[in-house]
Amino acid sequence: MPIRQKQSVSQLRLLLYSRPLHPELFEIYHDHHVVKDGYEAQIWITGMSHLIAFHRGKATITELIADASAMLPKHGKLASLRLRGEKDHEVENPGMIRHMMSFQVETMSPRLYERVHADMVEQGSQGGLFLSFSEWVPVGALEPFTYIDYDAKPGHLHVFAYHAFPDELTLIKTQSIFELI
Repeated sequence: MPIRQKQSVSQLRLLLYSRPLHPELFEIYHDHHVVKDGYEAQIWITGMSHLIAFHRGKATITELIADASAMLPKHGKLASLRLRGEKDHEVENPGMIRHMMSFQVETMSPRLYERVHADMVEQGSQGGLFLSFSEWVPVGALEPFTYIDYDAKPGHLHVFAYHAFPDELTLIKTQSIFELI
């Protein structure tokens, strides 16, 4: 049974694994594959969250945002971080992959949120991976969305992800670097 990804910000965690995770655990709204010399990456938009699996040969680092109550494997879990405030985290695995990540959870005033939301929708319409979820809100309300932009170069993948929660006037921003070492 897939994990539904429309959650409250307070229930979300950022998780890191030293292994891939099975797609049947998630409701995948968009699947994007990146192939470069030395690595492959899979970027999934899973509702108001994302999964990025970075593979170098048989080694993998997977970054995931998911609800704290989600039934996910314990095997291979490297970290579980509550999404509150700001946080930086770095890990290296035996497969010679370095993962550096920072996140920020920002709650705004209604006026500021509306302006930031409009700016992000405009930016998302110009490139990257952008999905809004109109089915989750009444007609005319601001739509929650996930917007992911990335820069893939030989040797590293740099990912910016934004998750907009209009009901909570909150934007989750993550910046992740997967690097061959």
